[in-house]
Amino acid sequence: MRMIALIRADFLKQRHTSYWGLHIAIPIVGAILFVFYFLLYQNVDELKKLRLLLELTAMVFPLLISIIVGLNITQEERASHFQSLLVVPDRRKVLLAKFIALYLSGIFSLMLLFTLFAIGAGIMPWGLLLQSVLGLAIGSFIIYALHLFLSLKFGLGISLFWGVFECLQCILYSNIELHGPWRLIPFSWSVNWVHDVLYGRLAANTAQWILIAALSVGILLTILHWFSCWEGRKNNE
Repeated sequence: MRMIALIRADFLKQRHTSYWGLHIAIPIVGAILFVFYFLLYQNVDELKKLRLLLELTAMVFPLLISIIVGLNITQEERASHFQSLLVVPDRRKVLLAKFIALYLSGIFSLMLLFTLFAIGAGIMPWGLLLQSVLGLAIGSFIIYALHLFLSLKFGLGISLFWGVFECLQCILYSNIELHGPWRLIPFSWSVNWVHDVLYGRLAANTAQWILIAALSVGILLTILHWFSCWEGRKNNE
């Protein structure tokens, strides 16, 4: 119950900010553009169009995450120099609640984007779309965790810079095929999942995806442990 209260409290902090406006406006604009593209090129194979839209989402999502997480942490810094996060008895629960709030908000935007897109585009391979969107949601887990760490440790600028770098990496991995250990690179997970779903390779790579899930959880736990020992940025001491 305390975790639910902490998540709710984190949402309440965003009531008078642009937080929810961004999470609603961006998916609506994206869905309109996606529907326009999907209906305009009716002669192109549906799977090719769907792949392009999913890859585009995987490319843009890290940059949006870097902005949202960076602004959220900047708000904490300006309000109290992180004291509201550092003085509580169990910091890890507070940070975990913030992570969950950010992650759920991102999933909400992702679902809103593709729900509106599906309604506007009409008939399409629904099963592949749902599986792909699920993969985009899972792939963003590690992105949120990394940007939470970067924003706390270094600030909005580094988080934004890293988001741009992740976008460039996603563009690269959408054009080349990764094999073996290279598939464990975090920036490639969303794109790899989309390709596995669309090309029917998901079952063959089940072991890799289980390992990736374990790595994601492990990295989040490491960040939570780091935060429990963190004393704030030096420039705030």
